[in-house]
Amino acid sequence: MLLFLGIVIGCKKEGSQERPNTTFLEPEILLEAGAGASVFTVVWTASEWEISTSEGGFISNLSYLKGGSLNHSSSTQVRFSHSENNTSNVREQEITLKNLTSGETQKLIIKQNPKPAVILTLRTSTSFQNISGFGGMLNPALWQGSNQLTSEEVDRLYGPNGLGYKIMRMMIYPDPATWDRDLAIAQKAQSLGVRIFGSPWTPPAHMKSSKVQSGGNGGYLLPEYYQEYVDHLNAFVDYMAANGVTIEAVSIQNEPDWDPEYDACVWSPAQILAFMKDYAQGIKVKVIAAEAVNFKKEFTDPVLNDATARNNLDIVGTHLYGGGIGDYPLARQNNKEIWMTEHLMNSDQPVDYSWEHALMLGKEVHECMEANFNAYVWWYLKRHYSMLGDGEYNSTKGAVQKRGYVLAHYAKYATGRKRVLVDKIQGNSNFMVTAYEGTDDMTLVIQNHGATNIPALQFDLPVTISSVSAEETSATADMVAKTVVLNSDNKSVTVTIEPNSIVSIKLNK
Repeated sequence: MLLFLGIVIGCKKEGSQERPNTTFLEPEILLEAGAGASVFTVVWTASEWEISTSEGGFISNLSYLKGGSLNHSSSTQVRFSHSENNTSNVREQEITLKNLTSGETQKLIIKQNPKPAVILTLRTSTSFQNISGFGGMLNPALWQGSNQLTSEEVDRLYGPNGLGYKIMRMMIYPDPATWDRDLAIAQKAQSLGVRIFGSPWTPPAHMKSSKVQSGGNGGYLLPEYYQEYVDHLNAFVDYMAANGVTIEAVSIQNEPDWDPEYDACVWSPAQILAFMKDYAQGIKVKVIAAEAVNFKKEFTDPVLNDATARNNLDIVGTHLYGGGIGDYPLARQNNKEIWMTEHLMNSDQPVDYSWEHALMLGKEVHECMEANFNAYVWWYLKRHYSMLGDGEYNSTKGAVQKRGYVLAHYAKYATGRKRVLVDKIQGNSNFMVTAYEGTDDMTLVIQNHGATNIPALQFDLPVTISSVSAEETSATADMVAKTVVLNSDNKSVTVTIEPNSIVSIKLNK
């Protein structure tokens, strides 16, 4: 529509006695949600006028602030700009017109509609993987010394009022005489119902080709010690059980494709296959393989493609150093769970516990969920770059850090449920959402990595729900209660998603 802007001048008849007057042609203007420009009209008779509006509103750049004349009558079209309405409500701003001749004032109300709701559908008819849980690595006394978790910190992570974590990884030391060093923390975790699994960095030195515990020398497990190695792993399981700790699973090797100078043992894919096929059936608990540095499927494809070895494998384990997130159809086709059992992102700088880096973790966990992983297990649970601070780089010792809260959104809202299909916002790569269904509820975990909010995000649901609740984490908030509107049909909810935030929603059936 072409708008004519300017002043239309009308002549005053000689001898006439027109009353000085100013008025708005319209008492109210309604704008659409988007940014743009519009006009309003001031009608005036034998008078001068000025207009004003409050600062900090959504209206700016008024083309005229003063006008009129004492000698004639006319009307003036005033052009103005308006910003986008990124809220979920109609917003208003007043413009005041003052007759400078009489002193009278009049108000014009400018209203702007909110952006239409973005409507997404949750589709429980399409389902994916079961979610086993989330957690991290028990800080081992062997390497971390006095920086182990305390009983109170285990409560903070795993307790009924904690972050909702359910899985703990612990190191299987090569020397059985040292297994008691992490026992107290494992016992505390066990008392809270935590699922505990163990990973060895190296077999006892005498079983290796190098005959030393440390790596960096190509040392591997000698085939003649395969059965003795099974006995070693079982002895760890038995020791923990005798002391009240149930080990749910053991890995056969941490990072078999990496040979650092610290404790290590290298395995080839052929060696893993031979061990899994001929010896792993003797391990008393679930077996994890291969925990490679990243998702190198050449270490597990041979196992999954061999009927005997496959039968001895329970969980495909992987790390994510250097990438590797992706679906693994071969594992899923053979009903094997996929666990991410170790990763960290750190540069030994304060930025490691910034909100920006916490969002990096959030993106990675989201991608793991979409790639059909069943579990996500971080590295040390207590470090300046982890879930709890340890006092380094100005982190507060024992305090929950931003990464801890990010992982808690998934731990609390995904664990024990099945991931189901939910629509995405097409063309918005900063928006991430996954959905889950439990026995009595459905949940959503939403991330907005963009700089603008999503003012009205509506989820259409497959069933009616009785109630809804939500929590939000951002740079300034840590899992605080978030308002979600349950719409009148009880089959949809609406929520505002702020920039750079994570929101979890629980929908009770």
